[in-house]
Amino acid sequence: MKTLIWLACIGGIAYGAYWYVTKPGCGARGALACPPAELEEGVGVTLSAAEVCPKSGYLCVEGRNRPVMRWPLDKGRLKINVPLPEFASGDEAEQLRAAAIEGIRAWDGHPFPLVIDTTKPIYPNWDVRVIWTQGLSIEGAAGVAHQQVEAVGKRIRYSVNGIGVMVPPSGIDALVAQGMPREIAASLRDKIPADALPQTSQRQVLARVKAVATHEMGHALGLGHSDQESDIMYPRLTPDATQLRATARDFRTVDTLYSLPNGATLQ
Repeated sequence: MKTLIWLACIGGIAYGAYWYVTKPGCGARGALACPPAELEEGVGVTLSAAEVCPKSGYLCVEGRNRPVMRWPLDKGRLKINVPLPEFASGDEAEQLRAAAIEGIRAWDGHPFPLVIDTTKPIYPNWDVRVIWTQGLSIEGAAGVAHQQVEAVGKRIRYSVNGIGVMVPPSGIDALVAQGMPREIAASLRDKIPADALPQTSQRQVLARVKAVATHEMGHALGLGHSDQESDIMYPRLTPDATQLRATARDFRTVDTLYSLPNGATLQ
């Protein structure tokens, strides 16, 4: 037993050393160049909204007098952990994960290179992790991004606990999502033909997962909501998810966000 504990400790130390030694930063191969210090020390800086907002896409749509809040560019790149959804199996689970990865990759290079991780790490070593769920509203964005922001001196400490991605339900699960108690819905399983229950095609499911992943990754990067329905960051996704994708306006907004001093206030 002592030998096992000793080996576990050595393994943990080795893993931690490997991660911290190889953890990418700015200026590393395949990462962003290191930004000037003033770009990451913006707390207390005031910017002219009249100059920034007109050319910033929808950056100012949710109001001015709010600080710029985003990842520091000196991270160099972002690591995104995308596990398989536990409620699916086989090809279905793989297809769902592939759709989420495709959606997340829409932001690759805006501004960070994105590293997709599909492993099960011993320790949390990702910047953003996908959290799968079922049964949320099919009509809405169907996801959530948990951001944490703290001012430390002139810098912003920014992190994201995870981004939630919903898989639209079908059949009995769809009835439950619409408000029917699960016990009642389950009792109807043998009384209602399967083709009479609410259905969502696999094509639509994958398209919605991709769109939601893109939308929530936009939030994880620091974006708010757009005021135009065509943008992926519009607060409600249109019913036909196959037509949804990040637009030039989405990219202009995120690129502007990362060109401003982190922590600065627009007035």
